[in-house]
Amino acid sequence: SSGINAEWSLRPGECEKLRSSMTIALSKPQEELGINKDLFCGHEVDWTVPVQCLQDLPNHHSPIKKLERLLAAVNAIYTIIRDQNLEYTGKPRSMGADEFLPLFIYVLALSGLSTAGQEVIYMQCLLDPPLLIGEPGYYLTTLASSIMLIKSLDFDKPQQVLPTVGHLQSMLQIHFTDSDMKEIAYKTLPVNQNTTTSDLLASLASKFRLDNTDDYGLFKVEEGRETLLALQECPQLVKNQWFVESLERDINSYFTFHRVNR
Repeated sequence: SSGINAEWSLRPGECEKLRSSMTIALSKPQEELGINKDLFCGHEVDWTVPVQCLQDLPNHHSPIKKLERLLAAVNAIYTIIRDQNLEYTGKPRSMGADEFLPLFIYVLALSGLSTAGQEVIYMQCLLDPPLLIGEPGYYLTTLASSIMLIKSLDFDKPQQVLPTVGHLQSMLQIHFTDSDMKEIAYKTLPVNQNTTTSDLLASLASKFRLDNTDDYGLFKVEEGRETLLALQECPQLVKNQWFVESLERDINSYFTFHRVNR
């Protein structure tokens, strides 16, 4: 599930608000959207193909056709960056998810698709659930989350919180440490909105083959202060709340997974 429901998307004035937010987004430097301009090799990029793919969504009644156009837009963005680097550096370049998301948000803004929320709902309601397993569901979530990010960005000042794949509502970014508490990395994992801390800890314990699962916890870290999440809390809901707060004030929050007593 993308987390955007019909009530949210169809509320009066939402299309106009999204159109206005898209216009403002395009008036700002691309860096404020988190775009890595090194991907462009110092040259202009022609986004016509993915923009037209997104603009074509309302022209189809079939939800499968709409999904195909969305995936065509995604593929076009990856192809443009690959070919741009191949042309100017002699080497193709692949993108990670955190580099792709700001580009997708930018292309969505270029498309001016103010009815994007309705397109998401239409596909969610009419597509067979098996069709949304894997990549198609991931990129439908990307579209849904991009709408929310565009509408929530504060364009009155330079962005302090840039969009990353960890902001997607079906993904959760967690900081992992090893048994000696040395930093390993941030990893982004698929986690549903209704997954509890207890469920996530059990999954992580299985993934890392930990014996004493009760010894470990999931912590929210804000400005260096750790807070242990209760077992019945849903990390995605916690994340959604602090993301909204982080847009209102300059704070840095993330999750970390380690032993409760160390």
